[in-house]
Amino acid sequence: MTDNSFSTVAGVKSRRCTCSLYMTERCNLNCVYCYEHVKSDRCLSEDIARDAIIQTFDRAVEEGMEYVEILFHGGEPFIAFERIKAICDWVWSQEWPCKYVCYATTNGTLVHGEIRKWLYDNRHRFIAGLSLDGTRDMHNRNRSGSYDQIDIAFFRDTWPTQGVKMTPSPGTIDTLAEGVIHIHELGFTRNNCSFASGVDWSHDDRGQTIDYKKILAEQFDELARYYLEHPDIMPVDMLNIRFMAIAAGRKAMKSKLCGAGTIMRCWTPDGRCLPCHLFYESCKGGNDDIPQFDFGNVDNLSDPRCEGCILEPACPTCYGGNYISSGDIRIRDMHTCEIMKLRALAGSWMIGRMLESPHKYVALSGLSDVQLAMTVKGVLAIQRMFD
Repeated sequence: MTDNSFSTVAGVKSRRCTCSLYMTERCNLNCVYCYEHVKSDRCLSEDIARDAIIQTFDRAVEEGMEYVEILFHGGEPFIAFERIKAICDWVWSQEWPCKYVCYATTNGTLVHGEIRKWLYDNRHRFIAGLSLDGTRDMHNRNRSGSYDQIDIAFFRDTWPTQGVKMTPSPGTIDTLAEGVIHIHELGFTRNNCSFASGVDWSHDDRGQTIDYKKILAEQFDELARYYLEHPDIMPVDMLNIRFMAIAAGRKAMKSKLCGAGTIMRCWTPDGRCLPCHLFYESCKGGNDDIPQFDFGNVDNLSDPRCEGCILEPACPTCYGGNYISSGDIRIRDMHTCEIMKLRALAGSWMIGRMLESPHKYVALSGLSDVQLAMTVKGVLAIQRMFD
């Protein structure tokens, strides 16, 4: 039998189809920024999972994709460990027409004993991506005091190129730089750091009023100076934004900013096929159907308020999160807009300093002359924006 599985997700640029399996609505934590407000004991059936995986491989062949990503999601997916194991045993027993990878996002607290052994034994064909929110204090404040329940070294050593998912919240941004640096010092090569969405950034989780813009400006400045002093460390995308996309302008927006509804489909415990897991929150526990969205036309996905903003090609948006909060996949959380401006200002200053000797910094040393020129153009465009 040909084994087409492969153990890499981080940094993969191949064209892919993603089959997201919403394994369970249950979670053993209660994170402060969690968007999943309806939880139950429902679990995805093996029959739905098999049909979903077959459909995804068929679509990959039809669309000329290079590989399939089978993503196990939750809740906390390893609550449904036995079912994940059964689905994977079936996947690994089949012949598939292209390469694939099995992947799960996890809070890490259940990855011990049998689960840990199974993951290690199958590390070449199954990846577990860890959510880790910075220092012990930051993580515990966000994620139910769970830092010491995680075997952090296991994730770092088993999948050394994978990195972690960090989510700053209003209650932890005052130590944001310290948290990012902590993850670097733990030895993770990547930190997919993205801000909590759908939260009130003017108040922390204890109800205290905060000036999130002032706090973030200070934290971004501290972090930028850290990277200037540590040229061999790749800056997080939080500051190392897509300057070349900004230089290219809106014509660079040939595709949307995530795979929802195009390369990705999500299958849910009630048998629905949705654009991504976030849309499930809008119809979970009921019979309401979400509309059919046209994800193929990027122009129809742009927030009208963003027209003319040079940051739009690099500014993150979440179509599912937008739909949850506003009922419109286009309408962004404007806190994200304000945070993006702060990121761009600090990031353009940092990269601008690095461009004085680009060969010295890992963030720039691999770029061609053309790419460096586009980066310069993007940095200058942002700096003019704030003049």
